[in-house]
Amino acid sequence: MGEGATAIKRRDVAEIDRSKERIEDAIQAQSHYLVLRWMCQMTAVEVHQTWERYVEMRLIAALNHDPRHFLAAQNVRGVSRIPHGLATYIIRGGNRYFDFRSMGELIDKADTWVANNMFRALPAPHRNYIDTLAAIRNCVVHRSDAAMRAYRRSLRRVYGITSAPEPAEFLYAKDLRAISPARHQLRLYGLMAVVRRSVLST
Repeated sequence: MGEGATAIKRRDVAEIDRSKERIEDAIQAQSHYLVLRWMCQMTAVEVHQTWERYVEMRLIAALNHDPRHFLAAQNVRGVSRIPHGLATYIIRGGNRYFDFRSMGELIDKADTWVANNMFRALPAPHRNYIDTLAAIRNCVVHRSDAAMRAYRRSLRRVYGITSAPEPAEFLYAKDLRAISPARHQLRLYGLMAVVRRSVLST
């Protein structure tokens, strides 16, 4: 039997908190700013990975707990529950992991599996910040022209930045906007705060 929603949330929030503590410890130790920038971009990759795993496990748990919507949509009769292993197979689509390219795609996919799609309730700003985190992750990991273009578009749309710095510099800079999710703190912390709130609210 898989983890319940509460256990999944507790575990992933703790991971996000540990990631932030690691950055704060390095700042307190007065590490070189280039090291801190590198840590910020790698932490962004790590936090996005945490979010992806949370989404997958949360959907598996939801389908395992209450499969009525999915069973009715698929016109399956005579079945009242979906074991954890089968729920995992369904959510992953037979692949090794659940893949989604944006919050919009995640929400559309989740609608097919659960009646009360917890991710649809996330406010638009949260969705935009998480999509920005994904763009940052792809830029850091792939460094392709397409990833760079998507990264620049995301910063322009969400932060109003028309001349995008490298991800490490962007993340280590403080966010002074009044609408920032973590005003006067590192931009990385704002993205982490959004992911943390999104985990707790879904």
